[in-house]
Amino acid sequence: MRAVLTPDDLKKGDLADVGWHPATIIDYKEEDADTDGSTNCIFIFKITDGPNKGVSPRRLFNEKALGFGKNLWKTLNFPYDAVKGYELSTELFRQTIGHSLKLYIKRGKSNKGNEFNDVVDFMPLEPAK
Repeated sequence: MRAVLTPDDLKKGDLADVGWHPATIIDYKEEDADTDGSTNCIFIFKITDGPNKGVSPRRLFNEKALGFGKNLWKTLNFPYDAVKGYELSTELFRQTIGHSLKLYIKRGKSNKGNEFNDVVDFMPLEPAK
């Protein structure tokens, strides 16, 4: 085997400092959950500035618990109806690629004991005026 690892490739697995980071959504994908075949909605980010620039944390939302994404949906200015709530779709999620925002990252630990970048909150990149 032969491989070339770019500096970006090497940053993918780095642990970011705990706190707020400017980032861009660089990809969105869906995978079946191992447990029941429901859909996992996976947003992939890239930190765009600061000492953790280039780190690419991910955030997964399962289709059965999309309410946990309410701060992301609000930050992305998804249309909200006071009666119906949010109408979410794969197409809407894919349209977010390229959107810049701030992520709050804390240290998570997998069930195997591995630490990871746990994206727990979102806010607009610039405060609303």
